[in-house]
Formats: sequence, C-alpha cells, structure tokens
Amino acid sequence: MSSTMKLKIVEMLWTSARFMFDGIGRGNAAKGLFYASVTFLIRSTALGLMLPLILRDVVAALSSTPPDTRLLNQGLLSLGLVAVSVSASEWLMKPFWQSMASGIVGIKRGIVNRAAPTGGDSKDVIGRIVSDVDFVIWNNSSSLTVILPNFLTTLASFAAMIQLSPRLSAIAVSIVPPLLVTTELYVRKAEQARNIERSFYSQSIHFAERLLNGGRDQLPSFQTSLEKWLSGISRLIQYDRLFWFSGLLFSSTLPFTILWVGIGELNAGRLDVGALAGSLYASVNYSMALVNGFWGLCMLGQSLAAIRRVEALGGARIGAA
Repeated sequence: MSSTMKLKIVEMLWTSARFMFDGIGRGNAAKGLFYASVTFLIRSTALGLMLPLILRDVVAALSSTPPDTRLLNQGLLSLGLVAVSVSASEWLMKPFWQSMASGIVGIKRGIVNRAAPTGGDSKDVIGRIVSDVDFVIWNNSSSLTVILPNFLTTLASFAAMIQLSPRLSAIAVSIVPPLLVTTELYVRKAEQARNIERSFYSQSIHFAERLLNGGRDQLPSFQTSLEKWLSGISRLIQYDRLFWFSGLLFSSTLPFTILWVGIGELNAGRLDVGALAGSLYASVNYSMALVNGFWGLCMLGQSLAAIRRVEALGGARIGAA
C-alpha cells in the first residue's frame, strides 16, 4: 500500500505509542495508562451510561400520578453516587501525571548522556532538547486525557441510546465517517505546520541567546525566526478552526435530528417520554464526546513532527542510554 493510501491517523498512533513506551519506559507508561484508564472508565460509565438511565427513571417517576416516590428517591441517590465517584476518581490521575514528568527527565538525561547528539543544525539542537521533549510528553499525555475519556463516554452514551431506542442510536453512527475524514486531513496538514513551528521556535531560542549575550548582528536572524514561527503557528490556528467548525456542525445537528425523529416515534407510540428525554440527553453527550475524542487525535497529530525531531538526535530510539 502506498504512503498516500495509508491512514495518517494509524501512523500517528503507532509512532506516538512507540515514543512514549521507549522514552519514559514501559513500566512508567503502563502504570500511567492503567491509572488513566481506570479513572476515565469510572467517569464514562457514570456520566455516559448511568446518567441517561437515571434521567429516564426520574422523568418516569415524576410523570406518574401520583409521583413514584420510591423510584424518585432511588434516582436522586444514584445521582449522588455518580457525583461522588466522578470527583473521587481525580486522585487516580496523580500517578499518571507523575510518570509523565519523570519521563521528561529520563529522556533528556538519555539524550545528553550520549557523546554527540546528531541529526540537525546546531541552532536547532538545544531547542529539541529543552523544548521538543517537553512538548511531546505533555502534548501526548494531554491528548490521552482527551481521547480516552471522550471515546469511553461516546461508547457509554451509545450503549445507553441502544437501551433506550435502537432506532435513534442508529442515527448517531452517521456523524462518525465525516469526523474521521476531517481528522485525517487535519493530522496530515498539522504535521507540516508543526514542523515549521518547532524548527523556528528552536532557532529563536538560539538567536535570542546570542543576541542577549551581545551579538547585535543576530537581530535580523532572530526577527526572521519569529516571523517563520508565526507562519507555522498561524497555519495550525487555521486548521484548528476548520476542524472545530466541522465538528460543531456535526455535533449540533445530531441532537436536533434525534429530537425530530424521536417525536415521530413518540407520536407513533413506539417511544415514551422518559426514553426520549434519556435519548436526547445521551445524544448530546455522545456527539460532543465524539468530537472531543477526535480533537484529541488532532492534538496527538501535532506531536509527529516533534517526535521525529527528538528521535533524530539519537537515532531511532530515545530511551535512556
């Protein structure tokens, strides 16, 4: 299969995972991933699956005559348990972020312990060590904390919609293909723009140091590096807007479609008020979580250029020497 036919998203996921496991160590990466997964599994189950079902029961309890006090109290208690479990899960994220911080130190030690880091202009090497390593680790870990909870919430919300109305849940799948295409295009373009931004950011560090140490002749080079950096970051800002314009359009259209079709189902007697309310709530959760999850993939795609720059300093692997 030619490189133009390969999904850039697949390459991005493989490259990022390899970098993280090699760079921060398999033990640290596995521990961080475990704690993050448990945290977001708790949250997605509580918010994506349980809340729509609780909402259905509360609406059903209030709709009966007289109101079903037992079902209402059970729903309120469940809401309290959801709130406690979601807030308490935040403490599970401490080991995750700690392992990422330790990874940054380990990668930098591994690079500088090598006798002569290779693979680039000397004006760029310092920026790769002091800036690109931090950028990759923090961007990748931040991307994971966007991708994992949102896709888990998407799955949980979709599961809730299936229970409430299989017909309405089928409509929700329709926004996945256009979001996938939009994300694929973003990742392809973002790698090019981020490579420009990272390169000239590093050069601006070099020229600024020379300038502040008395090298006034470096001023034109410093200004040029800033202009080039601005051109790269401006392209990323443009791509961000295109993604979010498309994503918000898809995500805001879905609940309206669910409501329109759901009212028809309600009038036909195939759906009750509680199931429609739960489906509508779940569709809002589903659509926004899906867009945010794909945005996390876009964020991760911005690391590709920086990963290649860091790996070029010491060969194909960047783990501690």
